[in-house]
Amino acid sequence: MEARARILKALAHPRRLFIVDALAQKECCVAELTKMIGADMSTVSKHLSV
Repeated sequence: MEARARILKALAHPRRLFIVDALAQKECCVAELTKMIGADMSTVSKHLSV
């Protein structure tokens, strides 16, 4: 249950949910995700690391 709670907590951010959805559709690099989200590359990288 603890592991499931950590996963759900990590996905609780709208941008992270967007990233997961985008990656489920097709493989993307950080630069592509940056353009889709409208955030800087370091922010997208941080979301991916979570």
